[in-house]
Amino acid sequence: MQRRPGRLRRRGLRHAEERAHRGAGQGALRLPRARHRHPLRDPRHQGAQLRAHRGARRRGHPLAALGPPGQDHVRLAAAHGDHRRRGRPHLPDGTAAGGGRVITVTGAEPAVQTLFNPRSVAVIGASSKPGTLSWWPLRLLVQYGFAGGVHPVNPSRSEIEGVPCVASLADVGGPVDLAVIALNAKNTVQAVRDCAAAGVKVAVLPSQGFGETGEDGRAMEREMLAAARESGLRIVGPNTDGVGNLATGALATIQPIFGQGVEPGRVAVITQSGATAASLIMRLKEEGIGTRLYASAGNEIDLGLADYLSVALQDPEVSMVVSFVEAIRRPDDFVKVAELAAELGKPIVLIKVGRTEQAARRAAAHTGALAGADEIYQAVFDSLGIIRVDELSEVVAVAKFYLSRGLPQDDGVAIMSVSGGQAGALADRAARSGVTVPDLGPAATAELEELLAFGTAINPCDLTGEVARDSGLATAAYTAFDADPSVSTVVYARKELTGDAGRRASERIAAAAAPKERTPLAIYSMDGEPNDEEKAAFAEADIPVFTSAGELFTAVRTLAAYRRGAERARTRKTGPAARTGESGGAGTVPAIRIGESGGAGTGPAARTGESGQAASRALPGGAGPLDEAAAKALLAEYGVAVPAEALATSADDAVAHAERIGYPVVLKVADARVPHKTEIGGVEVGLAGAAAVRAAYEGIDARARAHLGDAPEGVLVQQQITDGVEMIAGIVVDPQFGPFVLLGSGGVLTELLSDAVLRPAPVEPGEVRDMIAELRGRKLLTGFRGAPPADVDALADTVSALSRLGADHADRIAELDLNPVLVRPAGHGAVAVDALIVLGETEESR
Repeated sequence: MQRRPGRLRRRGLRHAEERAHRGAGQGALRLPRARHRHPLRDPRHQGAQLRAHRGARRRGHPLAALGPPGQDHVRLAAAHGDHRRRGRPHLPDGTAAGGGRVITVTGAEPAVQTLFNPRSVAVIGASSKPGTLSWWPLRLLVQYGFAGGVHPVNPSRSEIEGVPCVASLADVGGPVDLAVIALNAKNTVQAVRDCAAAGVKVAVLPSQGFGETGEDGRAMEREMLAAARESGLRIVGPNTDGVGNLATGALATIQPIFGQGVEPGRVAVITQSGATAASLIMRLKEEGIGTRLYASAGNEIDLGLADYLSVALQDPEVSMVVSFVEAIRRPDDFVKVAELAAELGKPIVLIKVGRTEQAARRAAAHTGALAGADEIYQAVFDSLGIIRVDELSEVVAVAKFYLSRGLPQDDGVAIMSVSGGQAGALADRAARSGVTVPDLGPAATAELEELLAFGTAINPCDLTGEVARDSGLATAAYTAFDADPSVSTVVYARKELTGDAGRRASERIAAAAAPKERTPLAIYSMDGEPNDEEKAAFAEADIPVFTSAGELFTAVRTLAAYRRGAERARTRKTGPAARTGESGGAGTVPAIRIGESGGAGTGPAARTGESGQAASRALPGGAGPLDEAAAKALLAEYGVAVPAEALATSADDAVAHAERIGYPVVLKVADARVPHKTEIGGVEVGLAGAAAVRAAYEGIDARARAHLGDAPEGVLVQQQITDGVEMIAGIVVDPQFGPFVLLGSGGVLTELLSDAVLRPAPVEPGEVRDMIAELRGRKLLTGFRGAPPADVDALADTVSALSRLGADHADRIAELDLNPVLVRPAGHGAVAVDALIVLGETEESR
């Protein structure tokens, strides 16, 4: 989102004055002026917003905090853009947006409110040496004009940056909400004790040398936590860049990027990497996007990522949160905060590193190989509507589009260009980005045919060089696209034109697309940044400009997916609590809720209901694979169809069972010690008579004895099903997030393409259909190359039933693999032909 500097200055001054008026009488303190102005304090070296804030205070309007920490002053608001027209969001505890109450999600919200809105800040170990860790916190508090009490603690100095120093916390002479401990690791431990004794509410610990260095550092962390818990002190970090509220100037941070003058905006930056955050904040700034709240999580020995996210999302001036995540240490709280974000309609856009990380354990089943750690994270993000991207530039692109135009209805894009070649190239790029370029409806096609003298009325649309002659042509084409229901975003590929033709065309289309109720327009500038006149026209109309087609289409795709994912998260009514009626709040229990809060009661076992616990007691007590007959018996209890089959312990038994079941049949070794039967030659198929069955039994029995050293438990005689599309389904239980159901293309596609989709279990049949739609091999189910359409409804019911089994037995099932599931022609069902269930250890067996 790009804005002219003058507009920013006027808006910033107005907002500063409004906040000052609301905060009058709250006792905000003015800082003494510095005796010598540091170059960074010179208005010529700071942003327009900062000048406006200081000017407002000089005229007698102190910029107050949002209110006294700990009080219910944070309001809830829906996101900007499309969500403004949807009305107030439905909140988990029934609180209406704007109702003035804070939703307690993680339990740490009062402490984090104090962090972002302190009335007084102490900087312990404040230094006058520019650029040092201990210089930045005080420097930034002064630079950004924090209106509360500021207390540098340094017994060897009388003042720093024009602010009087005190020798110790005891000399402050009043309460301290927030302390920044700018000391080395060893001295930080004692300073935490001092803060606890002085009644400080929150301490920020920037120092390194703690848990990230080894056991000695972790011991110091435990010592600090013990001291803090005695007094109720909460800790940020250690090894953190700190936190900041740029709207109030409360910057308790060592982050040097803020020294360059970052204006407050509608984005909260919550990160686990301070260096990456600096780059992100700068890139946002270059696009005219301000940062309102900032938090660097550090080692998270106390307050963590979810705590900062919760309060940031509940700030009415925050429209979206961007984040860089290395690890989610408290998955239960993260899930609940993400649910809140979906309720509020505020996107979380993040980079989660570790896409190439494999699961720590090697699973016995194929589903384990397909569901590595990163696939689990992706499934969590998809189910909650969290936007995940790979590059900082993509984070900025998503923010730029969303803050300018809100959410596209879907990913259908209309493309128009002054170059036919460029129009085609953009359509190719859209397809590679996962964005749809739909065919136009009859009305839009007819309108374009009337408009275009030389071009063809299709999408993508070549406007030809007529744009240089007719400055209204692009606007008229946009109007045609705007009326087409298949188009959710219009992309105009503009380029420099001779004379003022380009300027006039840009001004007209910007004015036409400016109203928020119209289809979002995005500009792809073929020549790099547009000239100043065109850039100003687009900025005035809140039309985003991109110089990278890939970033533009990434923004469209991810925001459209966010709309669908957030809606899923808001409306999902699955999970054990929903089935037993033990739901809280609004009655929605998202499928990946793990526990009510961190600590006890979390993890996979916490997601099993009473029925699941009872069923778990019926499972064998030991760990390891079940034999196939036992596995299928459990599946059948949940309504998963299995073939007719029987266990044989002799060749005569096998023939008798085959005669009863009907030919052809399949014979398979049945022994829990042989989870992968084909590896020992333990499967024979297409057996059409008694002689073939007898020979197959004897061969399988001999090979199994050679492999096992003794006789197998038996040989399974099974009905052979010859008509059906092969699929794979399974359950994976993640130690952090609990049970997930997997659905993928079967046969050779299983491992050749790794074509599989994960969802947190349990899922309803409708969500299974959404999973099917994401598979690359989905066409095989719709009647590919003359084959009859498969029974997709039966597949959806089967996977949903399997997911309930996984959720109920999450405390026992380590892996569950149905490979293949044969999806027969429509009306004939879906059958789990082969099943492997691996049990984990119980508490008693450990």
